[in-house]
Order: sequence, then C-alpha cells, then structure tokens
Amino acid sequence: MSNIRALKSTRVVDGYRTIHDGVVLYQDGKIQAVGAQKTTPIPEGAEVVDYGDKIVAPGLIDIHIHGYQSKMCGSSLENTLGLAEYAAKAGVANILPTSSTVEGVGYAYEASEIQKKEGYKGAAIPGSHMEGPFLSPKNIPGLEAQDADILPPSIETFDQFWKASHGQVRLVDIGIDQPGAFELTRHLRDLGVLVSIAHSKSGYDLMMEAIDHGVTHATHLYNVMTGLHHRRPGITGACLVNDVVSCELIGDTYHVHPAAMDVAIRCKGYDKIALISDHLMGGLPDGDYDLPLGSITVKDGLSRVKGADPNQDNTIAGSCFLSNVGVRTVVQVLGYPLHAAIRMATISPAKMVKIDSFTGSLEVGKDADIAVFDDDFNALETIVKGTTVYKK
Repeated sequence: MSNIRALKSTRVVDGYRTIHDGVVLYQDGKIQAVGAQKTTPIPEGAEVVDYGDKIVAPGLIDIHIHGYQSKMCGSSLENTLGLAEYAAKAGVANILPTSSTVEGVGYAYEASEIQKKEGYKGAAIPGSHMEGPFLSPKNIPGLEAQDADILPPSIETFDQFWKASHGQVRLVDIGIDQPGAFELTRHLRDLGVLVSIAHSKSGYDLMMEAIDHGVTHATHLYNVMTGLHHRRPGITGACLVNDVVSCELIGDTYHVHPAAMDVAIRCKGYDKIALISDHLMGGLPDGDYDLPLGSITVKDGLSRVKGADPNQDNTIAGSCFLSNVGVRTVVQVLGYPLHAAIRMATISPAKMVKIDSFTGSLEVGKDADIAVFDDDFNALETIVKGTTVYKK
C-alpha cells in the first residue's frame, strides 16, 4: 500500500457534486476511494496531501484543441506531444487533438502510444477530433485559403483517417449541405463516432434534417454558424431546441458573450454542454504570426485574422485561453455552482465522445485523472493516470 496517495480538501468535486471535507485516494493509476474524510479511511502508510480549501476535481477534458504557441498539432508528432504537456498546465488531463489531415490523426495515435509506453508527461490523448476536411467551402472567414484543403464528404476518404487513427477518431465535423454528408454521417454513427455541425451557413430546416440523420453535436456553438433570429432560427436555434444535440462553448468571453453562454446552458443543461478551448495561439506575446492557415494577429489575449476590423464578426481565429478559463467564466461571471462548471468540462464531454467509462469523474476504478485548482482556476497540480505531470 506504500504508493497510495490521498488528496484531502474542503472542496472535492467528483464531476457531479461537491463533497465538503472530502478525500480522493488513488493507487497504481486508478482511483481507489472518494468520499467524506470522516467516512473514508486512509490506509496506513499512504502519502497524504492536504490541499486545504483548494478545489480537487477530475482533470479537465478538452475535446477541441488545435495547438499552442502557434504550433499546430496536425503538423507534427512533436507538436502533438508538446500540446499535451502545455494543456496539463491548466489542469487538462485529456485532449482530443483537433486537425483536418490524415497525418494529424496519425500523430494523435502515435503520441498516445508513446505516452502509454514511456509514461505520461502531459494530458492523455484518447482519440482525435476532425475539424475538416469535410466542411462547407467559404465558411472559414478570413482564411479562405483553407478551402483548398476541403474535401467532399466520403466514406472512402474517411476510412483513410480511420485507418491512420487506428479507430481512434472520436469526433468529426461535417458540412451538412454537401453531397454525401448524410451517407457519411450514418457511417460514422455506425462506428460510434460523434458527428458535429461546424462552419456552415445552412439554415434551421436543414439542420433539423441533419439531426435526424445523426448530426448530434455542435462545434463551438454560435461561432461560424447561422445565428438565432426570431424569424430565422438558424443552426443555432435548431441546436438549442433539440434535446439530442450536445454543444461546445468557448468560454473566454471573446468568442461568445456571457449572456449567450447562459442561454445555451439554460437550454441544454449541464450534460449537453462541453466547455472547450479551440486553443492555438496561447502562450505567445502580442504580434503578427504567419501560419499555414493564414496570417494571425495576437493582441491583448485575442487572436484575429491579420488586418481584420476588431468590430467585425467572424474574424476571431481561435482562442488564446485553455478550458480552465471557461470553467472560471461559468462560475465567476455567470454564477453557476462549482460542480456544474466542472461537470461541463469533465464528465459531460467525456460522455459525448464515449470515454466516460475510464475518465471524466472521480469514481472508484476510473483512471486517476485529477486536477487541483485555486479559486481562479489556476492549476496547482495535474495528475494523469496517477502520474503528476504538472505541479505549480
């Protein structure tokens, strides 16, 4: 029992509730016990860490994250592994590296295998997210050059990604107005892959039809999609009113106004919201950067298409903040309970991409993926499969 570790805190969030004066015990990479300190015995010889009033929670799960410091995970294995280490500094214990290429999903699989063999140094990689190539053309504002990488939805083409990922693609974005979109959607659903609407000017009626075919997720709700108007409810309206649809929210308050975030949470409930980052440019000083996807300007924590009018919509180019900032927004700006915010960044996205059997909540038998936060949701320690990969 010598390698068992106990984390004590006045606030232990298991993914669903807050346990006051709680404790989490883990050993050999697995959670052994979770509960109130007065009813959960700590074995003799255990390493006991008392975090006082700090927050002990499941490690965050980011199902939409592109890179860090302009280093795109789809560009190299090194970038993918680096992203995992970078994300862990924010309390993120699992990521789905997000790219649009066969090489990108291949790097995610390779990185995951390296982690398993050589040990974890950052967030685990239980799969990948494809934001492309099956999108609708002319829907990446300010970065039209990316249209050259767009491909028609095709089972044959997707199977190349599936093979490269060794069956670990967990989320695919699709342009619902493209020929072959629904055929591919049905194929993806048969494989157990979550299918998402993204980057589309389609309307309410087509989105409702797409939902019937199995498009049951919305990539960064509100952003780069038709909005909610009282006579034209758009994709946004269809996603908000249909109970089967889960929705991502970027919680940095730049991409989505806090009031709009509140509307989405009230409509969807905690189980159908995933707080994500869409992160790429964080960690860089203000300035202009030339990337494969186009030229980007970073200023005051916001990245935009270079030369864009700051008052113009559809010019933000990914986030500079990781998903712990979204949790902070939900608690400190919107006033939701701590357990609700943590839930939308852990067990809810885990269920969406079907990794909840082994992670996403503090439950006996699950992986010891744990994060410790201060009141501003800065990470103090991040534990992945029982290994401390970050400690402040």
